[in-house]
Amino acid sequence: MSRTRRGIRSALAGMIAVFALGCEAAVESGLDEAEANAILVALHEAQIGGRKERDPGGDDLYQVIVPADDVGAALERMREEGLPRPASPGLGEMFAEGGLVPTATEERARYVAALGGELSASIEAMDGVLDARVHVALPDTRRLALDDERPRPRASVLVRHRGPQPGYSDDAVRALVAGAVQDMQVEDVAVVGVPVEIREASRGERLVSVGPITVTRGSATALKGVLGGALALHVVLAGLLVLVLARRRRAVPPTPEPEHA
Repeated sequence: MSRTRRGIRSALAGMIAVFALGCEAAVESGLDEAEANAILVALHEAQIGGRKERDPGGDDLYQVIVPADDVGAALERMREEGLPRPASPGLGEMFAEGGLVPTATEERARYVAALGGELSASIEAMDGVLDARVHVALPDTRRLALDDERPRPRASVLVRHRGPQPGYSDDAVRALVAGAVQDMQVEDVAVVGVPVEIREASRGERLVSVGPITVTRGSATALKGVLGGALALHVVLAGLLVLVLARRRRAVPPTPEPEHA
């Protein structure tokens, strides 16, 4: 039976080698579930197969896995979509730490940065927005006399949006920003939109046929490995079966011919 065992081991080794051809790679890690889902949606729209799984580096973190052949296309798609989006510091993050008593200038700078982060996150939730930056200019009124006219705060908003036409309205962005800053009017908000053309991969570009089966280009290697491994296993098993039958035939003694009287 040692030869049979060696044959089985050879078949298993062949299967492992074939499956290794369909390796995968992580294109991003350390993500929360919402960020991982956003990346998967973007990859799915580009006909790129992907999946999320737990990141070994954290209990509540995920990583996005794609076929090795699709790593370049996946990274390009993520760059176009601005994913994963950098976290904008909000009021909670900017004022969470205690420490030494900050100066008035430091407090004002931290507040402006936190306010811009909060507003950027709100604008990024609008339809078609890839990312946004809000720059708020708060006038320093500490040295103004009581009868001096108080200058109004102003804001500039930079929005990168998908496609030539934005899915949001500039008036909505102005109303959102002006409503969050005291004494700011809608006309004090300048909105600059930057269109980003994202090339959608056609079905023929991203899908290939492996026999009668149509799969994504990155999964074709893995499918070929599975089919090749299955074929190799069948060939090995057929050879083992022939070997066993031949050994059994040799082990059975020939039937003696009857003697004639």
